[in-house]
Amino acid sequence: MSNYPNMSYCMCNNTLLALKQVVEAMNDEGPQFLREMSRDERRSFEQLFSMCEDFMTMSEELQAELEREEDYDGQPDEAQEWHDFDPDC
Repeated sequence: MSNYPNMSYCMCNNTLLALKQVVEAMNDEGPQFLREMSRDERRSFEQLFSMCEDFMTMSEELQAELEREEDYDGQPDEAQEWHDFDPDC
């Protein structure tokens, strides 16, 4: 992560602050926010929008994965136990 502008321990906090600044400008300026952008800034805005969509998708996937890991107790569930049950044992 050496090519990134934030240290790993503070990247979420710093990014949150930067995104808050963008959202506040959007609220304050309305459509003028987009009108006043240079071509490069508009391209970055569109990339940011796409990145936010990716962030939401990945966040949901990671949260679901974390919940599955936390719910897994290392033991097979009851259905699996019955499936593997050998009555002749």
